[in-house]
Parts: sequence; structure tokens; C-alpha cells
Amino acid sequence: MWPRASAACGAVGAVLFVAGAFTAGSPLRPDAATPEIVTHLSADRDALLGGYLLSILGVALLIWFVGYLVVFVASTEGERTPLSAITLASWVGLLAVVFGGGMPLMAVVWSGAGQIDPGVVRFAFDGSNLSLYSISAPIALISVLAPTIAIWRSGSLPRWLAALGVLEMAVNAVELVGLFSRSGDNAAGYAFGVGPVVWAAWVACVSIAMVLPARSGTTIASARGTSSPAQ
Repeated sequence: MWPRASAACGAVGAVLFVAGAFTAGSPLRPDAATPEIVTHLSADRDALLGGYLLSILGVALLIWFVGYLVVFVASTEGERTPLSAITLASWVGLLAVVFGGGMPLMAVVWSGAGQIDPGVVRFAFDGSNLSLYSISAPIALISVLAPTIAIWRSGSLPRWLAALGVLEMAVNAVELVGLFSRSGDNAAGYAFGVGPVVWAAWVACVSIAMVLPARSGTTIASARGTSSPAQ
């Protein structure tokens, strides 16, 4: 029961994390005008705080899930442990960058954006977007790459998950390039805003694949059985 519950935390956490971004409607683009940002943050304060609450709960569940994911990856490696260590480091780094980068904006919303200097509001808004897209892009790529390698090599989960992982990594590459853009569809690595959604979809799919009883290979014990010194 507990292994499946731990695995399920990934899907639930991913859904909550993404849902938290839409409680006040579609998020503003990174190149939005400063007056528009201040108005949005002030008028939709309660909805935005509700979204932050969902995201906080989502991050908590994702932390629980990554503990299970790291053990799962280690169980597919046998004596080879780098992938599990890389998975842990990348996930901790990713959640720290995204959540930490969004905290100043969260404080602005909580305090009331209309009472704060517009320049400070703009700075917090830009920092949140950069941490969600461009800055976190290479870490997000690694957080998907390491488990994908383990899944592909061991066959412990459906290999089509690797295709979804490759899609996410391609989006991450586009996001990283967006660091040089201040306007347009890839400003701050926005990439039409699909990056976090695709990442969450990958997490949810991996999580569900681990939970489904039809895949006996999704359990940690059976994943150990797929590993051998000859791999």
C-alpha cells in the first residue's frame, strides 16, 4: 500500500502544482507591461494566494514522490548508483530554484502589489518567470533525463515514457535559449508556457505507471529483479 501511495504522490503533486498556476486565470506572459502586472496581482490577490497554496501542497507531495523515485531508480541500477544520486540532486535543485525564485512574488502578492513600488513588483515578477523557465530549464532536463535512462535500460516502466521525456528535454532547450529574449513568445524562456505543463505530464505519467498493478515491473522489488551485473 505505502509504495503505491508514495508513487501516486507524483501524479497528485504534479496536478496541484499546475492547477495552482491557473486559479486566477491564465498566467501573465513574462513580457507583460508593468501596470498590467500590478493590476493583476492586486485585483486577483485572493485567487493567486489560493494558487500558491495548491502549489505548496503540490511541492510537498512531489518531495515525497522523489524519495520513492530515487529508490526506484537505484533499484534498477544494481551496483551502479550515479543515476539515483543525479535524480535526487536534480529534483532538489529544481524544486529549490522554482519555489525559491517564486517566493519574492508571493510576498508581493501577500503584502498587496498596489502598496509596493512598481519597480520592485516588476523585479519579483521577472525573477519568478526566470526561475520557472530559463534558469530551471537545464535542471529540469536532468531531472527527467536520469530517470528516463534508468527506465529505458531496465524496461521496468513503459518505454513510451522516454518519448515524453525527450519532448520535455527539447522544450527545456528552447527555454534555456529564451534567457536572451526580453519579449516575444520565448521571453525569459516562456516557450508558450508549455514547459512546466509537459514536465508535470511526464511526472504524472511515470507516477501512474508505477501505481498500475498491471505492470508488475513497476514495484521496487521487481525492478531489482530486472537488474543484473551483466546490464
